[in-house]
Formats: sequence, C-alpha cells, structure tokens
Amino acid sequence: MITESFVNSCYSLIFNSTKSNPKKTIYKDIANILNFYQKKVKNDIPILIKNKVECLEKICQMKSENRTVDNIIDSLFTGEKYKSLEDFIKNKIDTEMDDKTFDDTNEQIKIRKTLISLFSNYDKVEDFIDKIKNGSFGCLDDVVGDYTIFVKKMYSNLMEINRTEDIESSSSLDIIQDDFNSVIDQIKKKYEYENVVPSGYDYFDNHVLRGGFEKSRLYIIGGGSGSGKSTLMSNFVENALIMPRIIKENENNVFVYITLENLIDESLMRMYQSLFMINSIQFLKEISVKEPNEIKNKLLGKINSSNSSLVLKFFPKFSITPTDIMMVLDDVIDKYGKNGIKSLVIDYLDLLIMDEKFEAYRHELSHITSKLKDIAVEYNIPVITATQLGRDIYSRNMESKDLNLSLISEAIKKVDHADFVALMTKDQVDDTLVHFSVGKNRCGRSNVSLDFKVNFECYKFMNCYEVSNSFDKNFPQFDNESNNIDNALKFIDPVEKKKVRSVQSF
Repeated sequence: MITESFVNSCYSLIFNSTKSNPKKTIYKDIANILNFYQKKVKNDIPILIKNKVECLEKICQMKSENRTVDNIIDSLFTGEKYKSLEDFIKNKIDTEMDDKTFDDTNEQIKIRKTLISLFSNYDKVEDFIDKIKNGSFGCLDDVVGDYTIFVKKMYSNLMEINRTEDIESSSSLDIIQDDFNSVIDQIKKKYEYENVVPSGYDYFDNHVLRGGFEKSRLYIIGGGSGSGKSTLMSNFVENALIMPRIIKENENNVFVYITLENLIDESLMRMYQSLFMINSIQFLKEISVKEPNEIKNKLLGKINSSNSSLVLKFFPKFSITPTDIMMVLDDVIDKYGKNGIKSLVIDYLDLLIMDEKFEAYRHELSHITSKLKDIAVEYNIPVITATQLGRDIYSRNMESKDLNLSLISEAIKKVDHADFVALMTKDQVDDTLVHFSVGKNRCGRSNVSLDFKVNFECYKFMNCYEVSNSFDKNFPQFDNESNNIDNALKFIDPVEKKKVRSVQSF
C-alpha cells in the first residue's frame, strides 16, 4: 500500500536543495512504483492522496525528460487538476534534507521497487490464492504447476533487480565531478586477487587467465563427447579444494558442483580417483576393505588445509532451469553465508531448460546462457560450464590450433553471453593428450592454443603447456632429421629453400 508519508518523502527528495540531484533512474523507479499500485485490481491508494500520487507520477516523468523546476510548475498549474497541490509543492521546492533522511528515502524506494518487481504478476497470484481458498481449481497438478511458475518468476525478477543495481552502480562516471568510490568498489569486488579462484593449472592461470576464475564471469568450455569436459571441470573444483587459501573471518569457502550428467556416486568416485591418482579397480578394492567413514576422513584430510567444502548436486537432464540453480545457491547461502560460495560449476548447460518454451532450441540455449551470466553477476561468483560442439569436431583429428568458435553447436549466442569460451578435443591417436584452444577471453589472453597431458584412467588432467600457432596447418612441422626437412622443403619456393639448406649445413 502507498502511504502519504512515503509520497511526501518522494516530493522532498525530488525538490531538495541540499543533496545533489538523484540519478534519472530514481524518477523512473518512483513512477513505476506508483503505476504498479494504480493498476492493481484492488486499488491500494487512499482516495485522499490519489491526486497527489498522480501528480508525483507526472513530475517524475517530466524530471526524467530533464525539464526544469520552473517548467514543471508552469505545466502542472496551468490547468485545474493539480491546483489544490500548488502550495504544497512550492513548499517542497528547495527543501533541506540531511544525509540520513536522503538515504532513508532512497532505501524505501529501493524496497518498494524490489517488492513490485517480485509481485509483477500480483493479480494472478491473488487469483491463484483465492482459488486455493475456495477450492475452485481444476486439479492438484495445476495448483503445483502454477505455484512453481509463480515462485520461479519471483526468483527471476529478484535476480534481475540486483543485476540492474550492480550495473547502475558503475554505469557512468564523471572523472572530475564524481568520486570513485562505487567504481573502485566494483573493481575490488570482481578482480582483487584474493577473490580469484585458481584452476590449479599454473600456465592456464597465470598466462591465459589473470590468476584464475574471476567473480561475476561466465566461463564456457566446448567439447565433443568423450573429450574430457566433465573431467576437466571436476578437476577445476578438486584443485581449488586442495589449495590452501586465506579465509576472511566469518567467511566460508564453498564450491558448488551441479551435474546433469553423472550421478553423485560416479562423481564422488571420479573425484576420489583423481585426488589420489588411482584407477577404478584400485578404488573398488579400497572401498571393499575400508569403512565409508574411512573413505570420507581420507578425503577430508586431503582438503582440510584449504578450509574448503564442496556441495554436489545431481539432477536428471532437462529437469532444471537457471531459476532452480538460484534456489540451490540460496540453500547453500542459508547454510554457509552470502559470501561463502566461491564458484559454481554446471555440467553442462545444454542439459538445462527454460521455464518458457521457445520456437527454436538455439533460442532456448541462448536464453539459458544469458541467465547463467546473470547468476554469475547476481551471486558475484565465477560460473563455469560446458557445452557440446558440433559434428565437425569428429570429422578429423584436430589439433589445438584447428579449434575455432565456428564449432560451437546450435546457438552461437552462447559465445556472445560468455566472458570466456574455450574448445577442447581429445587427440585421436594419443590417449594422454587433449587439445585446448581459447577463442574468447575478456579476462586474459585469447587465441591461445594449449595441450593438456591427461590420465583418463584416474580422471586427471595433469598439466598444460602452450602450443605454437606459428605453423601453417598445411605445412608439416619438422625436426632436425634431414628426411623431415626434405619433405618440408617442397612446400616453399627455391629462394627460401636455399636459405633453409644453408642453415642446415651450418
């Protein structure tokens, strides 16, 4: 319900003389709040202040258009509709407002803005509750389905509010007139080294990324079936779990791993094998002679030095949406605190769905990716996920330098929404080698080709190193053996051939 005291506070905020003019968005926010209550079926605006509310909405509209106070007064009081408010409004002009009152009024606007966003479909919710009360619903399935839609809509709206506020806090800067507080705070919040989550691969962290995975970034790794996507993402978490970290007081260090591919028992088995470098047969022998608590304590002993924890969640493929993921994160926050989550890994995005239906699957994937980026921003965490590559990845034995973003299947928009996109493929000859290419990177170097040495028996990516892109793919690489040089020389002209021969003889 809109109260007269809130409306009066908004007038004072708009016409105050002691504080700098609020951002344009505040006028839009006030107008949206007032409009929401005016459009409700059950009107929550008292009759006595209805005219004052409508006048305030008009003023906000004109302030958004950069109209001067004199121009607004002239426009309002030329007609008769708002004449009764003339003295009230003129008394509000150049109102003195202290810092506390100014901040309190802004906070009230923010709270109401959040409330109306959560209940943007208020009339439908109210009608739904009435049907529950009087039993006029069709069947229980419809009740549960409708309620689920309402809840997810509220979650989605809340995420959008917080994302917008984050954008607004650093959306403009006058380097002479403005202070740098909000912008510097945003930089610290996202990029300070202590907030970075290392992948555990030194070359990748320090020569491709800026120390590791950064907050509010979306990282996508594309690969064909069997290329090791799940293993690599699992390794990212495992490496972070065992790396000692300095934890701030009253802050936890929790990693969330959501899988739609492997069951919890399989995920745990792979993690254990990777951490202790044992194969499946060795693992099964070990659990046959040890109690479950012994296995647990051995695992905890491995990660205790990092003061970390891991929350594993399995969902069947095509059963959850990005909104469901938000609910999972909120459950973790309830237990570990708002700043407790360090990263989110999702295996993998092509197995998620959206609440609403789209004509084309590529459009749905695009929206899913966009929502994952929103989650990264809203929860201020790195989100790491994988996607399936197109058929071309299987057509030939590709090396790191052959991988490019055109191999991304279905929705190329996935690339647009992501901060980082890399492609990977397993070498078709060498089972211990995975080729990896960084195609897009807003947080470090792009167009980088890497090779990973892998032990797939133990589900472990061992290390990586950069591969030179300087050779043409049609030009064979050669060593110092003369027969390899002879093969290579046929690709170059006689002048260049002579130079190579002279170097060889030297």
